[in-house]
Amino acid sequence: MSFFIIYPPISPDFTYLWDRKRKPNNRMQLLYVIGTGVLAAFCVLLAVRICYQRRYIRTSDRINDCIFRNVAAYLLLIDPDFNVLQTNYRSATGTAPQAVPPKVGNLLRCRNGEDAGVCGTHELCADCPVRAAITGVFRTKKGFSGLEVPMVLYTSDDRTATVDCDVSVAGNFLTVAGQPRVVLTVSDISAQKRTQRELEKARVRAEESDRMKSRFLANMSHELRTPLNAIIGFSELLMDDPAPTEKQEYMRIIRSNGEVLMQQLSDILDLSKIEAGTLGYEYTDVELNAVMEELEGGFRMQQPKNSPVRITFHRKYPVRYIRTDRKRLIQVIANFLSNAVKFTSEGSVDFGFEIRGGELYVYVADTGAGIPEEHREQLFQRFVKAGSFRQGIGIGLAISKSIVETMGGRIGVESQPGKGSTFWFTLPCKPEQ
Repeated sequence: MSFFIIYPPISPDFTYLWDRKRKPNNRMQLLYVIGTGVLAAFCVLLAVRICYQRRYIRTSDRINDCIFRNVAAYLLLIDPDFNVLQTNYRSATGTAPQAVPPKVGNLLRCRNGEDAGVCGTHELCADCPVRAAITGVFRTKKGFSGLEVPMVLYTSDDRTATVDCDVSVAGNFLTVAGQPRVVLTVSDISAQKRTQRELEKARVRAEESDRMKSRFLANMSHELRTPLNAIIGFSELLMDDPAPTEKQEYMRIIRSNGEVLMQQLSDILDLSKIEAGTLGYEYTDVELNAVMEELEGGFRMQQPKNSPVRITFHRKYPVRYIRTDRKRLIQVIANFLSNAVKFTSEGSVDFGFEIRGGELYVYVADTGAGIPEEHREQLFQRFVKAGSFRQGIGIGLAISKSIVETMGGRIGVESQPGKGSTFWFTLPCKPEQ
């Protein structure tokens, strides 16, 4: 912008309105001078502002052009007739531009559009999700995103080299020179889709492997239980017959080890059911004192005569019913008692239950060797045993933990080396029905 400032001001008859040797003859002369100065200042400020705006626009154009050419997506400016007015597709794919603006489907090589010759003329174009989405943007002037479709890209001018890919399409409405337009963004998500497909295949293989493992464990458990039951049963029959003490001891060893092996098989089967999510639970009304007395009697019968370990149930309530799974409740308590008896050489194993704040609290306390602190955190993990002296395969407590947590409770242990341990768990006190 250019302008001229005439100073001093000149009257219409080409005489000075202001002369240094004489004063103005009226106020208009002064106002004319002031107005001319203000106008000149405004013009200068306007010129500076325009200069800055032009510089800002040029910078923005360079930035937008850089983004347009290098963005990791295809950008298409589309008119209501689906003509692609501007795009970075050619520079991104290395193909030459066409003289006539292509249709969206022809540029992105929609198979239906290619077969019909022109995008929008095929009988299946009415069901095209991209076409429907673009039409919706022009109609509602609201954008869309996250539309995933397969696409084929040209990678050469002769259209012989192509690559299949998956894309995510988004569209936004805008007005250019008063004309409605849609900016279409087409992002290549082939890598993500390929990763998803590979993960899905891996998941299917893992699930199938897990099912095969569960079937194998179930079949193995069944096949081994049958001969073990026979061994244990006949050993008990032989123990009932009068025989020398030495033979009685042999029979007791056979029965004892058979029962241990049977328990380990049961644990393995339960673990496979837990991993497969098929371990069943059946809730009934359970009288807790009867359960505890049954366990007390059973473990006392398994103890040899004159055993140095006393097993005692401490009864606190006359009668107490709760609604729970009786089988799983007995399984967890029996596991605690079995460990306590096994690792207590002499002393006592005391167990019982209390009702604390709406929860059933069950405990099994022994006077055994105790468990070092560094081993307590790992006790309830699968195939972990607290020290090399522990027998078994290390899954009984892990199974107990899974059962208790599935039933909505908590499980834990308190122990001091040399003074014994107290294993405990809680369950919600569901009212009897």
